[in-house]
Amino acid sequence: MSKQSFLKGAVILVAASLITRVLGFVYKIFLSRLIGAEGIGLFYTVFPILMFLITLTTAGLPVAISKLVAEALVEEDTKRVKRIVSVSMKAVVTLSLIFTTLLLFLAPVITDHILTDTRAYYTLLAMSPIILIIAISSILRGYFQGLQNMTPNAIASIVEQLARIATVLFFATYLLPYGLEYAAAGAMIGMVIGELVGLLYLVFKYYTAFSLKKMHDGSPNKPLEPFRKMLSSVLEIALPITMSRIVGSIAYTLEPILVTRCLVMIGLTAAVATTQYGQYSGMAISLLYLPTVFTYSLQTTLVPAISEAVAAGAHSIVQRRLYQTFRLTAMIGFPTSALLSLYANELSNAIFHDRAVGPILAIMAPVGFLLYLQGPLSGILQGLNRAGEAMRNSIIGSIVKLVIIYYLVSDPRFGISGVAWSVVISVTVVTILHFLSVTRLLGFYVNLVDTFKLIIASSLLCVWLLEFRRWFPTLSDSSLVLLGSLSGFVIYFLLLNLMGALTLHTIAKLPRVGPTLAGILRAVPFLR
Repeated sequence: MSKQSFLKGAVILVAASLITRVLGFVYKIFLSRLIGAEGIGLFYTVFPILMFLITLTTAGLPVAISKLVAEALVEEDTKRVKRIVSVSMKAVVTLSLIFTTLLLFLAPVITDHILTDTRAYYTLLAMSPIILIIAISSILRGYFQGLQNMTPNAIASIVEQLARIATVLFFATYLLPYGLEYAAAGAMIGMVIGELVGLLYLVFKYYTAFSLKKMHDGSPNKPLEPFRKMLSSVLEIALPITMSRIVGSIAYTLEPILVTRCLVMIGLTAAVATTQYGQYSGMAISLLYLPTVFTYSLQTTLVPAISEAVAAGAHSIVQRRLYQTFRLTAMIGFPTSALLSLYANELSNAIFHDRAVGPILAIMAPVGFLLYLQGPLSGILQGLNRAGEAMRNSIIGSIVKLVIIYYLVSDPRFGISGVAWSVVISVTVVTILHFLSVTRLLGFYVNLVDTFKLIIASSLLCVWLLEFRRWFPTLSDSSLVLLGSLSGFVIYFLLLNLMGALTLHTIAKLPRVGPTLAGILRAVPFLR
């Protein structure tokens, strides 16, 4: 059971996440064109309820498992590893069965008295089996993360996404003649099947290559930890994360209810309100969160890597991880925020054939970097046993977001754009609080010179994107986005290389692809 380095694990997850995000975008484009913004709105109206139930069932446990497994492996205590996985599995299976039963029983009440559109009933029923599937998957994913081997999770994500694309589009198309409510339910059935395929792959990899029975026991005489004590150890880490995500999930669950009701209050019909919420949640947010493909991978690998470093007393490694996290996030977040801000309308029309999404995206995109930094900072706090601080910061952000939604969306001058402003303000608040918490524990460990170079390169990228649009006014939106962004990112890379912020030596350190890629780039004049 080989352990991967921090960088290698992150790169593997980034590659897999990039593939799954691209594939996910493909099916979202086709799905949005198939069932429209109204159908997307029906789908995402019930999605927050799913996230809330998943949070109650599993939130915090994958992080707790990866952290405890990493620490146990430092001491070669394989009995503890086995106990961690066994206790966690029993807990989540029990909880998921309880919540699945409650969901099926309360589905009519939820759709008739809580949601604004009763057509969401069938989608709500279709999603019920997914709770148990995700619960079991989360335990296995946490186990593989604790082993610091990200390959099984990466491949499972790709397999899951491929199955999801095929089944979502098939069932949505098949059920569309019966009405939008059935098409949205069909899309949810596809999601359930995709998750099931991903779980089956994880189970297969567990039994064939990573089974607990194959672990060498480094402490055979150590007594087995009691069930209650082990559960207490898991919950000590999981509960703060769970509470944070419960508050976030409550806010996420209340969001579509609050937004659609406020839109109806200012004179929109329920169908129009659902459509506008679909433009925000299913389209604009999808574009904004696309770069989290990189930062989520950092967060996932940070928790076990930092936990292991803390357990070994290697404080310098923890500080280095903080700097690597900030630098990588800035290198990706600055330019993507610029692109999403300046080409918001063109991106929305090129991808979703809906220019109304553009103004919503343009409001949120400038704080993209802060959003992308939020996950890795939370991962660092969790690895440092400060999950409670991350919880507090997230709760504050969720409360701020709901309050702003209530006041702005119900104001006819803002409408749906009020939700976008709530994202801007809440993301800024939470990221600043996370950053203050981390720097108080580790110190301010950011290279200001490197950061300034990234800001210069990103600023010049903005100039290029604006000028490119002015030079080629007759290009279609798709061509403008494709040619403008590709040429812009080439210029951005060249600028970073000329300033020494991203050298060929750095690229060569990437696992597997690095040496080959660096060798190819050495043929380009002026690169160093």
